Amino acid sequence: MQSPTTGAMLHTGSSECMDMDKLAQRVIRPAVEAIGLPWFGWHGFRRGLSYNLYELGANEKIVQRILRHANPHVTNDRYIKAFDPAALEAMQRMQAAAGVLEKSPAVVQRMNLKGKW
Repeated sequence: MQSPTTGAMLHTGSSECMDMDKLAQRVIRPAVEAIGLPWFGWHGFRRGLSYNLYELGANEKIVQRILRHANPHVTNDRYIKAFDPAALEAMQRMQAAAGVLEKSPAVVQRMNLKGKW
């Protein structure tokens, strides 16, 4: 509506801005939870949006414009978190190692003695 840089992004059909909390409560949150995901609020929504836009090939400047950040460093430093496959692989190896340790007799014995220290 009106100015593309300062006008309402979402409106009620007239010149009034849409109440974003009502939109989240009535539309977005039920839709997100219907597919089995938790709603983490608008900040989480914007972070997820920026991540997905970036992963789909939108450059940082386009993501900045969509989020309406005045400074590109805010978008780059706080919102765009590129996926690192090496970090995922490292965490999966750690999880597997922890599973092996859990089954170790020494670890099981220590866990059973926890309340007796």
